Amino acid sequence: MPQMTMDELESKLMEERLNAMFQKAYEQGVRDAIEKYSFPVLLTKQHLCEIFQVEMPTVSKLVAHPNFPKFEMIRARYPRDAVLDWINENTNWVKDNTNYFAS
Repeated sequence: MPQMTMDELESKLMEERLNAMFQKAYEQGVRDAIEKYSFPVLLTKQHLCEIFQVEMPTVSKLVAHPNFPKFEMIRARYPRDAVLDWINENTNWVKDNTNYFAS
């Protein structure tokens, strides 16, 4: 069996580590997509309780906020993708404008 040079060994090790990292990232992406799309396109307040992990009174306060996304054609229905976007936008605002997440 031919011997590997140190550069070849380092290259092989790097390749294996990158493959493992890409596989892990792919699997996490699949898990994230399954979680995101496990909810229906239009959410109810009960779905919002699950997503936000809060009780109904908190959800009622949240959906009363003027910029919280609502589906106008059916009362008490909230478009899933818009809600997830709203979460991301508002989470960034908290992160960018407060020190709440500082450790």
